[in-house]
Amino acid sequence: MPKNILHSLLWIGGLLFGITPFIAQHQYGETKVSPYMGENYFGSHILILLGLMAAGSFMWGGLARWLRFGDSKAYQAKTWSITALVILTVIVSLGLSWRLTGYSYLLTGAAGWIAVAFGSIHFSKHPGPTYSDFKSIVLWLAKPHHWNAVFFGTLFALLLWHNHQMISSLRSLDGAHKFSLFINRFFTQISFIGVLYFVIQLSIETGPRWSRIFIWSCASLAPIAIILDHFFVGFWSNTLMDYLNNLGFDGLLNMADELKGGGIQVGVVTFFSICILVLVLFSGITWLTIHLSKRFDFKIRPIVVMALIVLGFGGATLEQSLGQSWKTRRNWMREYAAFELQISTIRPPEGLAFFEVKFRDHHWAQDAIDDDRELRITRKPDIYIIFIESFRADSLTREITPFLHQFKSEEAQPISHGWACSNGTHLGWYGSFTSQIPLQWEDSRAMDRDLNWPGLYAFRLLKQSGYNLSIFAPSDLAFREMGPHFFSTENKLFTQHLIHDEDMPLPEREVALLEKFKGDLASQQNGSHFTLFAIDSSHFMYTWHKDFNPPFMPYHTGSFFPSSPDDQELQEVLNKYYNSLAWADKLAKDFCQSLKDADKYDDSIVIILGDHGEEFQDNGGWLHVSSLENEQVAVPIMIKWPKSHGRGPLLNDVSQLDIMPGILDYLTEGNPPANTAGLSILQSEERTAIATTAQGGKTREAMLLARNGYKAYFTWQHYWNGRPPNSITLSRMTGPEGDIILPTENDYLDTLKKHFPDAFPRFFHSFHLKPQTFEK
Repeated sequence: MPKNILHSLLWIGGLLFGITPFIAQHQYGETKVSPYMGENYFGSHILILLGLMAAGSFMWGGLARWLRFGDSKAYQAKTWSITALVILTVIVSLGLSWRLTGYSYLLTGAAGWIAVAFGSIHFSKHPGPTYSDFKSIVLWLAKPHHWNAVFFGTLFALLLWHNHQMISSLRSLDGAHKFSLFINRFFTQISFIGVLYFVIQLSIETGPRWSRIFIWSCASLAPIAIILDHFFVGFWSNTLMDYLNNLGFDGLLNMADELKGGGIQVGVVTFFSICILVLVLFSGITWLTIHLSKRFDFKIRPIVVMALIVLGFGGATLEQSLGQSWKTRRNWMREYAAFELQISTIRPPEGLAFFEVKFRDHHWAQDAIDDDRELRITRKPDIYIIFIESFRADSLTREITPFLHQFKSEEAQPISHGWACSNGTHLGWYGSFTSQIPLQWEDSRAMDRDLNWPGLYAFRLLKQSGYNLSIFAPSDLAFREMGPHFFSTENKLFTQHLIHDEDMPLPEREVALLEKFKGDLASQQNGSHFTLFAIDSSHFMYTWHKDFNPPFMPYHTGSFFPSSPDDQELQEVLNKYYNSLAWADKLAKDFCQSLKDADKYDDSIVIILGDHGEEFQDNGGWLHVSSLENEQVAVPIMIKWPKSHGRGPLLNDVSQLDIMPGILDYLTEGNPPANTAGLSILQSEERTAIATTAQGGKTREAMLLARNGYKAYFTWQHYWNGRPPNSITLSRMTGPEGDIILPTENDYLDTLKKHFPDAFPRFFHSFHLKPQTFEK
């Protein structure tokens, strides 16, 4: 077998050796740490795989290259390469089958590597490492080598541009802080480029010649990732890494629904074709930079690169050391939340206070089943729920939504502040229908998938009580499996009127659904009907019917929004959004009028609400799923009870989680289910609203408590997996007068209990301080 083929096989085997602990999900130590982190770590897994591949190829590719040095025939390089390949194959096979796992796998691999090297030296007289070899390494470090200066220089400039744009979007930072942060990022990127240089150089030195195509193609992913990250941060206020982690492998398999949910109007084939073309284009550009660098004979001494790495680390550390004396805690924490790559050992406090917690499950439905007690529904009015997409609370005005403004002011229950339970549609719907914190959604979906999609318990309860359930939606509800998870399949639970004809504009689908609803209404008797109606036109791209006269002019006509809009551009985008809400207002008015025409309106429960809000550069971003700030989670919640019941009590803070307990409170005549996250909106007691998310964007904040003008924000490690954590960090706390800054963690705990007294028994089994030292 030719030596170059053996080198290639050992190099490829090294790649497999490196990634085997990930593929087989090996575990290490008492804590059972694994390179495979779980379902929702897609982006992290990409980086882990690249790192493992590099380490494995360095190890075994380097061995193959060393065996070929000198008189390979006299040193029996071929024999020892085959031996190494056999040993490697056996080790990888044992690792994949879990006969070797964890540290045993790594130690066996190291022992096999040493055995081949020792055997070659001892039996075939291959020269071992000597002092002269050490000198040659030093000489190699000091000698100028060709390097791809065009690629690395362009990448460095691209990183600085991206960092500058991100720093500019941090509006809470003053000019001095932004300048200091840019200096920090300058030094950080110097170190990053230096490390990347050595990774690529070592990959080239230890790999077969043909592997350079693969290595530089992987390197071309770096500028693509930077550009994509700039797009994600500027458009969604979310990093590329957070998006990939939240997407997960399931999201990749259902990319068509993910694209629709993100407002990207291209098909899956087109999307992946574009991805391939972009990769080919950037790979070609990368190879062009190689030829340009060779043509201009760019050279660099590796020792200079090492010095630059040290300089970058020292400069970033010095900036942080000086900055800790004058940067405010909150702004210092914000800069660290905004940038994932931080190399300084000097860091801000990770939060204000740290807690060990256990969240309540709020499985009120399971409690009822286990206790063999069924909620007794004695009143059966018609119930109509209209979800309006991306409806932020401050857009409910007389000018934008005149009908809904009147509906709220004159007919709906008086509610001062409405809160979405998350910043994404599927989680907002889930919380509204289940009165469970959205952190339970992932497990709920997995369980219902195993049960062949029975539908949510609240809907099954209504069905068993004699309700006819129907949903009208201008989509297939395939996004995150909302349709089968919530409403079951094949009309088993709901009569599903879904129009997802991509050739039919969204507003026309809504009109067709409304006409279908009116037709069904004419043949229905009063009572025992539960109807959901979705209005999606106010989702990005913000549309309205062709026959509708948009009241706000001029409006934005492009497909994408500018990342740094001026005042005129921002107003035009807002006008487009307002026009879509004005269209939604008309649909809601026509819907309610049809109930009046059918003599059903007065005796029905009519609920109109937003699923989440929408950001328009309020905090430097667009759209939603990127923070728990007011613009993304403060929504209108409007509830009209049957006329005979009156408008209901005045409430200050109401959450989507309170809706289903309120409905069941009315239907059971004051006997709502226990163990719900929400409280009945027919009860006048004040309550804390909670919102959680797996998509916290630049803030990294995953939970919000809100009550009477006070808000507490929390974060935790790996929040993007969307499941309840065991420990959380208070990242900030605000009140009517601004930020709340206290001297100790105990003070924060006492203040939390003072301003959110009901939150602890309702949302947590336990909530106490973690034993750790607090830094003021």
